[in-house]
Amino acid sequence: MGSLAGTAAFALLGGARVRAQSGTPDTGVADATPGTQAHAELLPRDVVLSLAELQEVLPDIASETATGDNATAVGSPEGTRAVTFDTADGNQHVVLSVDQYDSATDASATFREAAEMSRDVPGVEGENVPDLGDGAIIDVVTQSDETHVGGGAVFGDLIVNATLQNYKASDANKAIVTELIRRLAAHARDVLQSPATPAAAG
Repeated sequence: MGSLAGTAAFALLGGARVRAQSGTPDTGVADATPGTQAHAELLPRDVVLSLAELQEVLPDIASETATGDNATAVGSPEGTRAVTFDTADGNQHVVLSVDQYDSATDASATFREAAEMSRDVPGVEGENVPDLGDGAIIDVVTQSDETHVGGGAVFGDLIVNATLQNYKASDANKAIVTELIRRLAAHARDVLQSPATPAAAG
């Protein structure tokens, strides 16, 4: 698969959840990507961790390469944002996304529905993650010669996702995804609850 412009497996939700994610837009293309509901607003860039914050967890990540709305957000979010980061050689990628729903009830119901719809997707190995967020899971999937380790959880009215693309299916990488979800959720809540949250940019 290689390029984030191509299709990448995205591990998410309830035990056996995989959806195809075409990466966030190419650098310099910050407008909406196809697939997101038309009414969903683009959340501000700073709702997602910065490169420096990501490097605290994954020092090998070298650059932010794309940002825009989350083209694979499930249900009917009020707003979305996804950011793609790459290693220096471009062989490994991290995709972080935040989707905001009208209420915590909507976010939780959407998350559960997506899980139910995808339990029969082949080739996914998933596990629940206690004490992370509502319904938190970490999944591993291999497509072609590329393995992705990803996960998601509900935090109030937010669905937060983190995926490592072309990383080994190791316990260490699962722990990294868990930590990224934890940090991303706390960061997003702080930004979105701030009365000075700027308009979407970048």
